[in-house]
Amino acid sequence: MRLAYWMYQGTAHHGIGRIANSMRKVHAVYHAPQGDDYVTTIFSMLERSSQFPAMTTSVVSGNDLSTGNIRLPETLRQVEARVNPDLIVVVASCSTTLLQENLEIAAQSANLACDVLVYDANPYRMQEVGAADRLFTDLIKTYATPQPRTPYPSVNILGPASLGFHVKHDLTSLRRMLKALGIVVNVVAPWGASVDDLRRLPAAWLNIAPYRELGARAADYLEAQFGMPALRDAPIGVQPTLRWLDTLVSQLRQAGAITMTLPPLTDFSLDGMSAPSAVPWFARTCDMDSFAGKSAFVFGDATHTVGITKFLADELGMPIAGAGTYLLEEAPWVREQLQGYVAADQFLASEEFQVVEKRIGALRPELVCGTQMERHSARKHDLNCMVIAPPTHIENHLLAYRPMLGFDGADTIADEVYTTCTLGMEKHLIDLFGDAGLEHGGEQETEDRRQKTEDRRQELEASQLVGEGGNTPPASHLTSPVWSTDAETMLKKVPFFVRGRVRGNIERYASERGIAEISAEVMLAAKEEIGA
Repeated sequence: MRLAYWMYQGTAHHGIGRIANSMRKVHAVYHAPQGDDYVTTIFSMLERSSQFPAMTTSVVSGNDLSTGNIRLPETLRQVEARVNPDLIVVVASCSTTLLQENLEIAAQSANLACDVLVYDANPYRMQEVGAADRLFTDLIKTYATPQPRTPYPSVNILGPASLGFHVKHDLTSLRRMLKALGIVVNVVAPWGASVDDLRRLPAAWLNIAPYRELGARAADYLEAQFGMPALRDAPIGVQPTLRWLDTLVSQLRQAGAITMTLPPLTDFSLDGMSAPSAVPWFARTCDMDSFAGKSAFVFGDATHTVGITKFLADELGMPIAGAGTYLLEEAPWVREQLQGYVAADQFLASEEFQVVEKRIGALRPELVCGTQMERHSARKHDLNCMVIAPPTHIENHLLAYRPMLGFDGADTIADEVYTTCTLGMEKHLIDLFGDAGLEHGGEQETEDRRQKTEDRRQELEASQLVGEGGNTPPASHLTSPVWSTDAETMLKKVPFFVRGRVRGNIERYASERGIAEISAEVMLAAKEEIGA
């Protein structure tokens, strides 16, 4: 485990909390010092729920350690009396793991009527995604039991969970499509599922596991143990959704629903009369035609990185400047999925947001698709960014219906791309024509910029090396050319989302030619020679 200012994944007990907080009558108890109860605050802030998080901290204090006291049994009894759960999951935080306490014996001494699972999630080897996925799979292994199949075609939806990215909206989108097909949802898990629901999982005809990060491992187990087929694709985009529907119908036919057919596509639309998605039409309009030349960089988890990259390239015609993931275990799968979309040297697998920020700065794409970290990095470089994967900001947990999956999700993504790439035009117009009196102090800002340029020029002259006989130093000694006021004014007329790239190209042009000051004439010469 490595400490950093920002991390793409939460801790292991954050992942445990996602499962417990998703399920009904399941509660997580953290054996942890007082500071480690921050996870509860995160869920309270982001979940957009009227319910308190299903998590309690059994506090380990210095006084308890000195006296050999352990509060866990009493905390478990209090939780059972207050919540009346079917299952309590006990997990130690990274701090208390070092104590090497036997939590199994402590939990047994509480003599609870409910089930208790002491989950060994090594916080130094496991992070949020792995911990959540493994716990969910272990719960299914524990509770899923053989039983008769439903007399009608039914499916389980595996993967939607607390604090997932748009998963509530995705679930609504999936339910709508399944309803149009006449397919009944047997169980959704872990979201809203109880222990009894996990027992009923084998009654379904098919498992749907759209998220690579959570649910795919459980689907593998159910297929191996109970012979249940699984649909593991994520229907992100119009064409992938059509293929997803064809595969779903085909698999259910093989399972025995021989009369099942696809209904008219209008049945999948919100009004039941029109096309289910406007993306195919919208992609051919003059508004979207301009996107064909705008490059994009995509970075996030496995599911959304693959889905969004293919959507941008296949359905909006945007060239992909690069893509990658922070889930190192999934990097080989992501790389394989993106063959033909991203060259080998354009793929990036890293857990360090600083590395990703440097790649963004080097590529300077017209659109960045990533996490909240890439949003900050894009802002630093004055680039457009849309959040497509966790970790997220609170504004990405929306009340309105904004799915990523299905036909509805395709419209959502296209809208997000369009508004993200075009709303910046207002800033460009202000830069080009002035603020129309909206802001004051423009003259002072101009004077400050002029003084800054002059200071930089004097600094450069003082630092330059002088050759023999007072000759001008060679070009290799001239670095960071200064910008004249007229050049800065001309640069402001360049749209802000490509301004950084133009600045860098012109500075490189000037440095290579030993030009200490960039004037308007130098800019025009650079544009003529290299296209800036």
